[in-house]
Amino acid sequence: MFSFPTKLKNNRALAVGILATSVFLVLAFILFYFLYVRGRINTERSNQAAAAAILVRESKLRAPALDGISQCLNASRICAVDRFNGLQFIATSGGLIALDESGAIKQRYTTLDGLPDNDLTALAVFEERLFIGTATAGLLAFDGREFTHYQFEKPRAAHVTSLAAAPGSLLIGTIDGGLFEYDGARFTRRINGASGGDFVRVTALLPYESRIYIGTQDTGLYLWREATLEHISTPEGLPSPHVTGLVVLPPRLSDSGKIAVATDFGIVTLTDANEMKPLSSRPNITSLSVAGNKLWAGLFTGGVIEVNPESNARNPRRSAAAQGVQHNGLPASAPTTVFTFDGLLWALTPQGAFSRDPESADQTFRPISARLASNCALTGSHITALAFDNAGRLWVGYFDQGIDIVSAGGGELITHIADERVKEVNFIARDDSVGRMIVASSRGAVALGGAAGVSIVEAFNHQTGLVNDSVAHISLADPDAAAPEAPQPHGRALIFATAGGLTTISEGRSRSLTAFHGLASNHLYASATAGSKLYLGTLAGLVELEGSRVLRTLKVSNSRLSHDWVTALCAASGSLFIGTNGGGVDELLPTGEITGFSDEIGKFEVNQGALVFSDDHLYAGTTDRGLLIYNTATRRWTRINEGLTSSNVTAIAADDRFIYVGALNGLTRIEKRAW
Repeated sequence: MFSFPTKLKNNRALAVGILATSVFLVLAFILFYFLYVRGRINTERSNQAAAAAILVRESKLRAPALDGISQCLNASRICAVDRFNGLQFIATSGGLIALDESGAIKQRYTTLDGLPDNDLTALAVFEERLFIGTATAGLLAFDGREFTHYQFEKPRAAHVTSLAAAPGSLLIGTIDGGLFEYDGARFTRRINGASGGDFVRVTALLPYESRIYIGTQDTGLYLWREATLEHISTPEGLPSPHVTGLVVLPPRLSDSGKIAVATDFGIVTLTDANEMKPLSSRPNITSLSVAGNKLWAGLFTGGVIEVNPESNARNPRRSAAAQGVQHNGLPASAPTTVFTFDGLLWALTPQGAFSRDPESADQTFRPISARLASNCALTGSHITALAFDNAGRLWVGYFDQGIDIVSAGGGELITHIADERVKEVNFIARDDSVGRMIVASSRGAVALGGAAGVSIVEAFNHQTGLVNDSVAHISLADPDAAAPEAPQPHGRALIFATAGGLTTISEGRSRSLTAFHGLASNHLYASATAGSKLYLGTLAGLVELEGSRVLRTLKVSNSRLSHDWVTALCAASGSLFIGTNGGGVDELLPTGEITGFSDEIGKFEVNQGALVFSDDHLYAGTTDRGLLIYNTATRRWTRINEGLTSSNVTAIAADDRFIYVGALNGLTRIEKRAW
């Protein structure tokens, strides 16, 4: 048995052990917690540093040596105006234009002068330089002599939507990368995901006193003040999360608040304490501006309106005239952006810029300059089809604006065709046999001819035999190649590649083939004939037919085809050239085998229908690499990007002297001698 002193000693030792263990565990927990907290802090710091990290590539721009290249642009869409070095600069869809005091054009800057993009979106003067936003190439700065290009690579951003000069910094809003700041020496991103700015699509900027108001396309309004970011959206009373305009209210409306915020569903005001009040329930507002101590709004449906809370907010369903919508001198139904410059109220539209005195009783807007467009003025910018008619005139088809007919040589706009049936043009083909042009669109196809060559003489749609009204491409062929069992026609057979299959029309009779009949897919993008065979570019490979019989389907899985999605076809020099969406260009040899060119030029996307052959050269239009040219005699490739209106080449046509390159932002004419 243990004596009492022994037990006491053992208990005391046990207590000491327990105490020591407890102290150790507490200290270990404290240490673990300290390390955990420090790790979290370091992680948070790393996240903040990563969110704020920015990589911008800077380069000086030089005008390339571009002998034999000219452009035909639409510069009528005006996006911004500012004054710099005593001149008035206008950012347009066709480059940067400088006007003198009389309003005459003093200088025009385009990609021919070294700009990376003709589609300009915003202007601001900061630290004795003019900063210019672009739609696809980031930010430019002009010092009066040369341009500097800033490309946002991390985070990646290309489309600048708004610029605003604030004390000590230039604010740069983008639609694809959020907000950047520039202090004249370096770019920063104070407002980012780590600081609560979880937005990307910036639509409006307003620096006011020590605050920055940031409007977004889909997440409402953000307010940066005293290094803190506040978020205001529909739960706080904003009519819509799509902010379209920001402006400081004029004194006569200051009782309502300090800032007016426009959305696509109305206007509200904000006080310094972020108290929100409705100002107008007028929808479809594109922008806000203050001129003549009045608040003005541009409308998506066209025109300009004075925002008067006593009258406009009562009944937004009243007629435009009853609500005071001003159209005088403005293009009908053209989306209008308001802007104040030199004391005048400007209205910026896709058809040009207009201005008037906001305090005058005369509400008529007058054009700023009648010659903002170049000598060759196109109706639209986004070209989707090019073709020559029998008279040598160039037909220019647009994504959503019909067709322009331009004189031989591309020097003069002859006429514009705006029929609803040819509004969204996908392809234009010339039918020499009967002297007409066939236009493919999302609403079927039409044949144009007549005395002037522009009258619709025949329509093709689902009711008249097409398997689907969405026509992507048209080929013309001898009847033997298209449908040998059809009677011999007086003209050539028409082959329609549609979103619902193939339709061949010959001598007024139609025959259709779909996936039910063996096509790899109903979604057809291109067609081409070679001898007695017809080839179809589909979403699921290259289909080879003879008559109405599918001979084979070439895919990535059973051939050397680079990509199953075939977007363009061109038969030339005994071969069939195949453009794909992601695999570049392949060649189907007379032996029936496919060979590719990815080792020489890589893989890329060829635009729908953008393969043309002329004088031993194949021309391929790409989505981001400009124009690629293949010399079939030397079997060598050449790339042309400098001087094009855009690196996204969507249509190509050729005559004896020139190649015409249609793109997202206009037309380029290139002399063939250039290569």
